[in-house]
Amino acid sequence: MPIKKYVSRDVLIILLIFVISRIVAGLMGIQFNIDPLRWYWQYLSMETLQHHLLLGVWYDHAQPPGFNLLLGIVMKLAGDNMSIVFSLLLKAITLGNVFLLLSILKKLTTNSYLPLSLCLLYLLSPATMIFEVELFYTTYVSFLLLLSMFFLLRFQQRKTCLFALGFYLPLAILCLSRTMYHLVWLILLTVPVVYYYKNKEGSRKLFFAASVSILMVTGLYLKNYILFDSFSPSTWMGMNLAKNVFHDVGIADSSHIEAYVPFSNIQVYKKFISGDWEKKFAGINDRDLLNVTKKSGFPNEHQINYIEVSKKYEEACKQYIRLKPGKFVQNCMQSAVIFFTPATIYPLGVDEAKKIKYYDIAYSFNLFHFFSGVQGRRLAIAISAIPKILIYLFVFFFLIRASIKNKSMSLLNLIIFITIAFVFLTSSVFEHAENMRFRYEIEPLFLILLAQVLDALLIKYRPKGKL
Repeated sequence: MPIKKYVSRDVLIILLIFVISRIVAGLMGIQFNIDPLRWYWQYLSMETLQHHLLLGVWYDHAQPPGFNLLLGIVMKLAGDNMSIVFSLLLKAITLGNVFLLLSILKKLTTNSYLPLSLCLLYLLSPATMIFEVELFYTTYVSFLLLLSMFFLLRFQQRKTCLFALGFYLPLAILCLSRTMYHLVWLILLTVPVVYYYKNKEGSRKLFFAASVSILMVTGLYLKNYILFDSFSPSTWMGMNLAKNVFHDVGIADSSHIEAYVPFSNIQVYKKFISGDWEKKFAGINDRDLLNVTKKSGFPNEHQINYIEVSKKYEEACKQYIRLKPGKFVQNCMQSAVIFFTPATIYPLGVDEAKKIKYYDIAYSFNLFHFFSGVQGRRLAIAISAIPKILIYLFVFFFLIRASIKNKSMSLLNLIIFITIAFVFLTSSVFEHAENMRFRYEIEPLFLILLAQVLDALLIKYRPKGKL
């Protein structure tokens, strides 16, 4: 049967199952909520997003501008209908992810049914359904990664400048939207690209696309360095690190900043703040840099004094790690386990997961539903992580062994390996609550690896005489 008929059949099946599953999920109470727009730390105030968008993202020291720009543009265009538009946009992103994944898998596998099966596995995941109704950048990150991989495969077929930019620009946009994807990551990915295409057709086009993307991201870092003395996409690094370093460390001395929960209201840190940053920016951007709360009444973590607070947390973290490196390593190991837990354990998704409790248990092996109390939930998290750990180890072992045997690894697989390793290591160091969500952002990339392994096994153990 022609490939086009398979694609048409698969697309129709995906659309049908998407509509049915989302209607059922809606009836179960999994519905879009626009409230995060008002209170999530990562977002500028709604007033700024609607009326002062460019000024707001320029003076934002806490987050890269990409996702706030997207939010602001939608709000400006949609007006009073923004809730409906955001809901439809997130559903469109989910479908975009599935169709990109389908296209990629059809290029990499020989089995007619494997691409559709893995796409449905992603589409029907409880985590996908939950993140699809949360106004956050989880599925947006997956979309940019998949779009980049899609164009990498296209570039390998036709060495055009358009496909080279299609591969690199989504990576740059990702770095400009999400602090996890650092300039270091972008450069790490560029090293094997340069090696693979050295003195080959298309090398100049890839070098051009890489240069444009790296310059775009570096521009953000330089802007932050000039304005906020921080060569990074965010000044929150110290507070993020403190969430892991001081996890389960009871510090009673209130004269130490680590005695307070990171990302507390800025008024909590008054005795640690000199006020120099406020003086520097007085009158420039009073809405986001100087206000303690957003107009919605929620705390404003973009307030300028968080720069000083974060630096003090960073100093405290370094001192604590020097004194108790073993404790820090222990916390990182715990975070590494959390990375492999079901994404529905994500703190802000727990209430939604309860609405589809039994489906989540069966599908995600989420034992969190059965336990209460700190120790019980820790045990549930540890046990729930086992299946994903084993699957990841098997896939990595299989592909690495095959690469050693063949003395080569495809560029696509190498880029996916680097990305998964980077996110795993970085999130294990800087996060101690929700890095299972960080894993789910890159889950579609892992499905690309898994598909190749399953395809190879199906070919190896296919009954003789069958095609």
